[in-house]
This record gives sequence, C-alpha cells and structure tokens, in this order.
Amino acid sequence: MPIQSVQEIGVLFIIIAAISFVIKLLRQPIIIGYILSGLVVSLYIPVGSETGEQIRLMSEIGIMFLLFLMGLELDISNLKQMGKDIFIATLLQSLAFFGAAFGLAIWFGLDVTSAVYIAILFMFSSTLLVAKWVEDKKETMTVAGKLTLGTLIVQDLLAIISITLLNVFMDPSLEQLLSLPIKGIALLVIAYIASKYVLKVILRFASRFTELLFVVSLSVCFFFVFIAPFFGYSATIGAFMAGVVLANTDYKNDIYVRLKPLILFFNILFFVGFGFQVNQDLPLQALYLTGILLALALFLKPVVIYITLKLRGYDMKTSTKVGLNLAQVSEFGAIIVAGGIAAGAVPEEIGAISVILLVTSMVFSSYYIKYANRIFGLIGRYVGIIDRLFKNKYEADAPSFQGHQVVFFGFMDFGKEIFSKLEGFGKKVVVVENDPSNISYLKKEGIPFIYNSLANPYFLEHFDFKTVELVISSLLDNEENKLIITHVKAVSPKAVLIVTAKNIKSSLDLYDAGADYVIYPSYINEQSVNVLVEDYTLDINKIITRKVNDLNRLKEKSNRLNSREDKFNINDYLGWLNKK
Repeated sequence: MPIQSVQEIGVLFIIIAAISFVIKLLRQPIIIGYILSGLVVSLYIPVGSETGEQIRLMSEIGIMFLLFLMGLELDISNLKQMGKDIFIATLLQSLAFFGAAFGLAIWFGLDVTSAVYIAILFMFSSTLLVAKWVEDKKETMTVAGKLTLGTLIVQDLLAIISITLLNVFMDPSLEQLLSLPIKGIALLVIAYIASKYVLKVILRFASRFTELLFVVSLSVCFFFVFIAPFFGYSATIGAFMAGVVLANTDYKNDIYVRLKPLILFFNILFFVGFGFQVNQDLPLQALYLTGILLALALFLKPVVIYITLKLRGYDMKTSTKVGLNLAQVSEFGAIIVAGGIAAGAVPEEIGAISVILLVTSMVFSSYYIKYANRIFGLIGRYVGIIDRLFKNKYEADAPSFQGHQVVFFGFMDFGKEIFSKLEGFGKKVVVVENDPSNISYLKKEGIPFIYNSLANPYFLEHFDFKTVELVISSLLDNEENKLIITHVKAVSPKAVLIVTAKNIKSSLDLYDAGADYVIYPSYINEQSVNVLVEDYTLDINKIITRKVNDLNRLKEKSNRLNSREDKFNINDYLGWLNKK
C-alpha cells in the first residue's frame, strides 16, 4: 500500500472520530457519524481512486462481519421462547410495509427491481439502534421491550430470507428454483453437524488459549463465507450462518467478547463506505420519494404495528410503544441495497436514497423511543377511541373485580405452588396481566387473571381494592407504580405494596411515594462512576472532587435502601398466614 493511501486512510479515521464525537454530543446514533464521515471523505478522495477502492473493499468486509455479528447474537433457544403472536404480527407488518413502499416506488416511475429493493429497505427496522435504546432505557424485561426485540429477531430472519429470494429473482430459471431449497437444506445440515459435533471438540480445546479461540472463531466465519457461494448463497449469508453456529455453542460469550472489537472496526468501515459511495447529485424526484418514505416510516409504521399487535391481543400502551420504537428503516435493508448496487442490479441512486432515509429516520425515531411515554401521554386519549374497536379474546375469561386479598400487577413466575398456598390460606388471588403469552400460561395453569393494564384509565376505578392486603407489581414504569401506590393507599391504607424499579433513583422515588418495599437491580450494575462523562477539564482536582462526591452519593443511597427493616419476603408472608 503506497504511503499516500496510508495517510489518506489515517485522515479518514481522524474525520470519523471528529464527526462521531460531535454526533454523540448531540445525542444521536453514532452510525450517523460513520455515514456522514464517508460523505465528507468522498469530497476529496475520488471513488475510483486506489484509496477509494480500498475503502470499498473494507466496506464489503464490514458487511460480512456485520451479518456475522447479527448471527452471533441470535440464540436459537430465544426463538423457541417467543410465542407465535410475534411471528404472525411481524409477518403481517412486513407484508404491509413491503406493499406500501413497492407501490409508492412504482408510482414514482422506478423499475420493478429498484422498487423491490426500496420495499425491502422499508420493510425492516434498525436492530442496532433500537436494541441499544431498549437496553439503555432498562426495558428489556418489559412487555414492550420483549415485543420490540422479538420483532427485530424475526425481521432479521426475514431479511436473510429476502436475500435468498433476491438471488432467485435475479436468476428465475427452473433449475435455480428447484436447486436452491435443496442446496439450502444441505448447507443447514453442514451447519448443524459443525455446531453439534465438530466444533464442540475444537472449541473445547481452543477455549484454553485466548489467541487460538480468536483465530478458530474467525476461521469458522470464513469457512462458511467460502462454502456458501458453492450452494448458491451469498458470502453474507454464509457469515450470518457462521455467527448462528457459534452462537449456539457453550463458548458463545467468550467468542463474542474476543471478536466484537474487530467486528465493530469493520462495521465502522461498512457504514463509512456506504456514505462514501453515495451519489450526491440526486434528482428532485428521488428526494420527493425519500421524503414520502420518511413520512411513512414515522407515521404509517407505528399505526400498522399498533393494529397488528392489537389483533394479537396486546394492550393499547404496549402496542403503541412498540410502534414508536420501530418507526425507522434498517441497516440490514441498507446492506441488501449495497449488495444490489455491487451486483449491478440497481443504480447508485437507490443507494443514496437508502442512506438519506436511514440517517433521517434514525434521527427522528430516536426521539420517538426516548420520549415514548410522554408521546403516549399526549396521544393516549385519541388512541383509546380507536382501541375500543378491538375486542380482546381474554376478556370473557376474566374474573370479577371484587373481593381479592392479593393482587399481582404483571405475572411473576413464583411457581404455581405460591398461588396454591395463598388460596389455601383463604386468600383470593388475581394477576393483572397484559401479555398474551403470559395469559396463555395463567389460563393453562388455572391461575385467576384479569386481562387489563394501567393504560386503561378506568381500570383502577372499577377494581375494588378495599379488601386487598397485598399488592405486588413487577411493572417497570415508574409512573404506573406511583399510580398503583397512590390509589391503593387511598382505598386500603393497611395494604402492603411491593413494586419494582429500574434503578436506585426510581426506587427512592417509589419509597417516597409510599411503597413498602421496592425490588430493584443492584446499584453496582446500574451506576457508573466515570467522572469524565460531562467534565472535559484537565484539572485533576476537579476530577477527584467529582469522583468523591459521586461515591459518597452512591453510598448514601445504598445505605438509605439497605437500612430499611420492613423488607418484604413472600415466604415470610406465607408463614405469617400459616400461624394466623
């Protein structure tokens, strides 16, 4: 590599760092910084130059590694745990999104192939953006969070199927149609044998040596990248399959930790290369198409997702929040478009549309995700009007709203024995639940439930809390828990209230609101003592002072929580009932 190319790539990374730094200061997804860096670099490095070709090559490797990372994060056991509702709802959503985008692209005069790529781009939502937001908001264990992540997993699988179908679409011969499924099954058999038998022995030995595990894991990736084209599938499909194979071994976590820095490096180069290759001379009609697609992503997607989830039995607030979470287009779709451009199937204009749409939808939808609860508070009354059109299939099975002594808000898997013991002591128990998968279990086990949620403004008014002795909430929404505390304490002051919080701040708020005990994650995992987050000074005294203050504050909060003597234990409560 000539010294000039090395210098140009060095400048590229300086630009990436500078732009990404500004993007994060503005609290935007860092992927936007990578793409914008590519756009800036393209102004002084020609696309056809030697350095430009090197950036393009590294971008293609980045595509492969991005698919490998997605496969590595896909655990087959998670698919088994997801109910059919997520699969059905996601399939219906994807068909609706494909049809809307395809029809719009044809109406704008695009050829069928370009319209198909635009429709695939629009079909899916961003796994990288949304998964990070859900994790940061501590919502992975909420119904909305589980639904969001489950939908993204199904979308990733549909994207892989889309890549396969595009191969058939490009070569629709009878031989291709007949041979591709057979070759696909053969490739899956090889993957299964490798995962179940061959790799188990190899990885057991390699895991004893860090460097060897790193090299072996990479070799598995490139092995499937190498053999996939012989079976009629792209190298990216092979990379994804390699990730899935390694994800379902006992050494998944070690492999993930070792490889992620390298994978992230090439992922950066993919998004930079994606921005680098964008044709900046877009016709006005293409900009109009992009603008309408952006509007559809921000407004049509939440509506369609809301309707499909309501049809599957989910409540109003959960359906609305999932819709807001997924109101953008996907980097996976952008990968498919980039592959189409590389294969000469679609013009570079489609790539430019995909970049603009990806960046703008990520920016706007980030605010949707961040302020989802506030947005629901503003539109909830109007959504409620539409919500009345949907009749829930579980409402007929619900017991009366009166005479209960123990109420669970959200199903907590104590086991059926706990509920049986409570009923054995003469306590009437009920679970208030809004997750259809949990309701199916409750119904099967014969545990009394009420299908409802606090998104229904009339629920608390209709529920008779006068006889309630114990309320346990596994909800993670602070405002919902405060609503429960306020209402129950007003009606039944002696009732014991146990609620759940995301972190220490929330738990302190709930104690102040009147909770008897708060279940919360360990503050060690929730808090960060990184004193440089908002302080960019080089004054060591200020840094030390900030660090000491943060540590003292953490200790004070921990002491306040740990000093409480009225901690609730379900077994203590059962013992008290037994003596009584």
